[in-house]
Amino acid sequence: MGGALRGKKIQGGGPVIEELTLRGFKSYPSTRTETVSFTRGVNKIAGRNAAGKTSLLEAVLFGLYGDVPGVNKHDLVSLGGSSLSVTVKLRSPLTGHLAVIHREGSLAKDGSFRTSKSVMTVEGEDHAYTRERDLQSRLRELLGIGRNTFLNVVYAQQKEFIEILNPNRTRMDAILGLTAPAEVREQFREVKRILGERGRISKKGTFQERIRNAEDSIAKGKSQLKEAMNRKANLEKGLGAMRDKLFDAKGRVNDLDIFLEEFARLDSLQAEIEKLELISDEKTKDLEDIQNSLGNSPEDRLDELRVGVMECKATENRLQNLVDKELGGERRDVAGEVSRLSHQINEHVTFKDKGLTLCPTCGQEINYTLIEDELKKWLEEHTEKRYRLISLDAEIETIQGQVRVTRRKWINADREISDIEALMARVKKQTHALERISKQAASLEARLEGESDAIVNKAEEALNMTFASIPSAQMKLEDELRKARSELGVLQRDVGGREGQLKDSDRQLREVERRIETHKRVLGEAQVVLGRILEYEAKLRALDRVQFLYDEYGKRLRENTLAQLEYQTYQYFRRLTDQQLYGACRIDRERYILEVYLLGGSGKLPAWRAGGGHQSLFALAERLALLRVMGFPHLLILDEPTDAVDSENIPQLLEYVAKSSRQIGQVLLVTHHGQGEEEGVNIIRIKKESGVSRITQGLATS
Repeated sequence: MGGALRGKKIQGGGPVIEELTLRGFKSYPSTRTETVSFTRGVNKIAGRNAAGKTSLLEAVLFGLYGDVPGVNKHDLVSLGGSSLSVTVKLRSPLTGHLAVIHREGSLAKDGSFRTSKSVMTVEGEDHAYTRERDLQSRLRELLGIGRNTFLNVVYAQQKEFIEILNPNRTRMDAILGLTAPAEVREQFREVKRILGERGRISKKGTFQERIRNAEDSIAKGKSQLKEAMNRKANLEKGLGAMRDKLFDAKGRVNDLDIFLEEFARLDSLQAEIEKLELISDEKTKDLEDIQNSLGNSPEDRLDELRVGVMECKATENRLQNLVDKELGGERRDVAGEVSRLSHQINEHVTFKDKGLTLCPTCGQEINYTLIEDELKKWLEEHTEKRYRLISLDAEIETIQGQVRVTRRKWINADREISDIEALMARVKKQTHALERISKQAASLEARLEGESDAIVNKAEEALNMTFASIPSAQMKLEDELRKARSELGVLQRDVGGREGQLKDSDRQLREVERRIETHKRVLGEAQVVLGRILEYEAKLRALDRVQFLYDEYGKRLRENTLAQLEYQTYQYFRRLTDQQLYGACRIDRERYILEVYLLGGSGKLPAWRAGGGHQSLFALAERLALLRVMGFPHLLILDEPTDAVDSENIPQLLEYVAKSSRQIGQVLLVTHHGQGEEEGVNIIRIKKESGVSRITQGLATS
């Protein structure tokens, strides 16, 4: 790349930073908004010490990236203020699009700084960027460089201008992008470590040993499996015959149980017949007792009792009618007369006792002579009627006694009729019951006789035995059942023992098979893992080859980049001065020190030891070369570059900086010296009054 640029004119583009607006930023008060316009070429920011020149550059950095390296954010807020706002207008050197970044922030109660707003709008785009990550990503696309390059190459802080001639190696690697190969090598090491861990390379021997052990265990298990199968085959021999005997024994016990149950059923039939006979005897005795109670002719007795009941009821009705209608009516009349006479007599006796002369009822004059005659007559009549009433009561009582006697007679007779009828019904019922019991007993006896013969014949035929009688059959069967059950128990124990041994054999067989399967699974898993280990080993070998190729590429990249940088530095140096005292520039590959070769001389010396202010010129040339190598010949920001230069060389350096604008699109230069104000330079003057910075600006004139 360095050779391709030889002899070609090197130029930058137009202005990148077009405008800066700030309020409440450091020495710029929050009560007034300051706006600075930047142009193509040199923009000189001049003023006395501590006037606020560097603060202006820091405002640009804050607007672009949201912070200032090495400065706490809360120190960016002006004294006595609580908030700040910064707006930066920039134009992309790649696309030409205008972008505006606006940031606001304030101090919290605890004194910490909090960003309240960050937004970027881009010309031709409908949406704004409010997330810091998106904003920074789009800013990098617009500028073509990242934050690190901007802060280390584009922007040169105070007292750092000449340090580029003898830089920090790590920082220079980062600026040139030469950290990438080292980072990639580190990534290679990390990838190899990860592959080693994922591939379990260190466990290769372990899994190989595991495979050998599993194969040995499988072979041993197969031998044990064969022994277990032979043992099972020996146990199965004869087990079938033993099970057949056991089956026959169970069948004989079952047959004996069945026949004993049949004989037991015959016993129950006999017991039922005997029970019916007992019931029949009881009912026959009961029937005899009932017939004795009824006598010889119960029907005649019933007729006699029914006639007596009818006669007694007729007599009762006749006597009751006499009491109710004849004697009862007369008594009511006589009782009424007695009551009336008693009232009259008592009333007139009361008149006489009280000496009344007038009747209180009718008001007539009372004649006591006449009353005495009437009282006498009334007393005689009252006595007669009262005796008749007593006579009637006695007669009625006598007749009612006859009624009660008559009623008791027919009630007793009727009760006797009911008793006789009930006994006769019981006789009929018991007779029917005896007939039914007799038929049932006869049926059971016939059934018992038939079934006994059938069961005995069947048992003799099935069991190959002879029985003299049912009781003897039962005894023989019970003895035979005890023997059969004893034989069955022996067979069950023998078969159970053999089956238990067979189960143990099956269990051992399954255990051997399980162990074999486990070893096969372990073998398979270990083989899979070993296969993966071998695959990862192949990947690591391929990675080693790639790393070797990349290391070679890194070496070539480093050499080419440094060769281009030293070539561009020399070309810029030649364009910045007509004093051609040096024949070449070289950058030390280990320390990054810029070395220069004097014309006509045989030696070299570090550029920072060059006299006549040439070290400043070399510093400017190398920084311009860095911008060209980085592909960003558009912007250079220098903060007091004269601080590191002898006072005699300051005018010359500022003149060189002014000339550099021919190679760089835009230069922001901070200085408190008056040189460098040639025609066309954008002069930005900063003056501090009462601790507050104020800005004025205009173009320099010849």
